[in-house]
Amino acid sequence: MSPTPTTSAPAQLHPGGTFDRYLCDLAARDLFSGSVLVTWRGRPMLSRSLQMADKNAGVPNSPNTVFPLASLTKMLTGVAVVQLAQAGAVDFSAPIGTYLDGFPSAVANAVTVHQLATHTSGLQDFQRNPAWQGEWESWTTKTQAFDRLLDICRRLPLDFTPGTGYAYSNTGYFLLGAIVAKASGQPYWDYMQRRVFTPAGMPNTVFATRDQQLTDPRFAHNYSAPAADGHRDDITSAVGAGPNGYDGAGGAYSCAQDLAAFARALTTDQLLNPAWTGVLSTGKHPISLANHNPDQAPSQATLIGYGTEERIVNGYRAFGHTGALGLMTPGATAPGGGSTALTIYPDLDVVVVVLSNYLLWQANSMAAFLQHQDAIVTGR
Repeated sequence: MSPTPTTSAPAQLHPGGTFDRYLCDLAARDLFSGSVLVTWRGRPMLSRSLQMADKNAGVPNSPNTVFPLASLTKMLTGVAVVQLAQAGAVDFSAPIGTYLDGFPSAVANAVTVHQLATHTSGLQDFQRNPAWQGEWESWTTKTQAFDRLLDICRRLPLDFTPGTGYAYSNTGYFLLGAIVAKASGQPYWDYMQRRVFTPAGMPNTVFATRDQQLTDPRFAHNYSAPAADGHRDDITSAVGAGPNGYDGAGGAYSCAQDLAAFARALTTDQLLNPAWTGVLSTGKHPISLANHNPDQAPSQATLIGYGTEERIVNGYRAFGHTGALGLMTPGATAPGGGSTALTIYPDLDVVVVVLSNYLLWQANSMAAFLQHQDAIVTGR
């Protein structure tokens, strides 16, 4: 039996409630900086922006501050792939050679679209590949980055036989973005703008270069882990933080208001019909504790969907995705960067967007944050 839907907004999610106090306490200890937006039945319940988007320029975070989404981009890409499947342009059971050329037969004929989407393809994560490590910082345009990364992915080895294991992989979602481009006949980022961002009401969501993050005042700067004296370096200015060409795996930038609009459009079947919305959000492959995404909160059950992770939390269903932008700066003892999460609790009709220009790390990890969030939202 499904949990009974709530008939009133949970008190713990109101301004001044348990969740708000938790956020403000973290910010007071300089453990959180960013924007959080909570909605109930599509209506804003709590909007809290804390600390600075750009410390040097004195620009505060706001609900419209634009953050790099990192792997939360995968949820947006998942919607695009499922849209094309709904239209009959993509088949999840088809091998990737149906859509993409230049791959060896052991990959082209064996790795399926489903396996890319569920992290079961066996393809090496491109971030571990020396070719990517040696040149990604030199890429200056989306097209250059997309073309070079696709060429690198064509030469990646298989870490295991497709379909026989699970390993979280950026490669899969970059290639799904390439399949979106091929199947739709337009660049991936153009398809996303026309078929996902605009219909969902996401005017501030873009695929941006690092230069744009540096020069556009709407964009948050990401910060290092604190030094012994508490100082945090501006990573964006120092090393050009932010993805340059991950695209389908982690290249989108967005704000809290846009992501809340996306969640509402998704859950009211404005982006997919009801059956295909279910295909997107329901789990296909269980994740063991040994293979669990370290940025996601533990739960009674966790399964990988198409661009989503579905969890059972205190008897309630939740789905969404997280993201982490982790970068080391000279002399740092822990990574800095940023953390993101979009969590939809459909049984409660609650959506929580978390965007931070700090990397939630170690004892204050995103997993710990989300575990606390889950407990507050579900009232357990």
